[in-house]
Amino acid sequence: MSGTRNMLHSSANTRSALTSRMGAASRTNAVASSFVVADAGHCIGCKACELACFAVHIQTNGIGASVGTVSVPVVPKVYVVRAGDTYVPVQCRHCENAPCAHACPVQAIRQENGVVMIDEELCIGCTSCVLACPFGAIEVSTVYREGRVMTQPGLTDRAAHKALPRTAAGKCDLCADTNGGQPACVEACPNDVLRLAIVESDPLPERRREVFFPRL
Repeated sequence: MSGTRNMLHSSANTRSALTSRMGAASRTNAVASSFVVADAGHCIGCKACELACFAVHIQTNGIGASVGTVSVPVVPKVYVVRAGDTYVPVQCRHCENAPCAHACPVQAIRQENGVVMIDEELCIGCTSCVLACPFGAIEVSTVYREGRVMTQPGLTDRAAHKALPRTAAGKCDLCADTNGGQPACVEACPNDVLRLAIVESDPLPERRREVFFPRL
């Protein structure tokens, strides 16, 4: 028993020394990851966040601020779901080690400055990312350009003899294409339910708790 404890103590000291030597360089690569969090207890399910998100991301289709300009389905990148009497906004958590990115077979998902992005032009609509996401924050939908459905080259409906619509995955990107400021959903929420959280990610924490279970 005493021999086993001595071996464990020596191993722990070795790991501690390695951490001290490597930590200084590794911790300088810390990345600040951001994501929108919600206080579900105060959400009233008005879906103002959904409409604001849709308006920001669909401007290439000629959508304006007035009624009657919407010519495509309303497909936001944030979704308000209902569970009993409670409403919960569901959004991407921009995971540090994103399962969706690992699942994508064409590398259409990447992380830039702590934000997980989907390249719609590379996406093939295979839904692998949808299955991999633990939060249900990704949805595959039809792609529209200038108010018209885009078709998938080489993919046709044999019975109808016409090209099938192109689909691509979409999710919260923290309004990456806007000029700074808060994401549209955060600004639009009338009850201040949503807020942008910024977390410093440290790949090698200075203090780490380890538990070992020796074989006796």
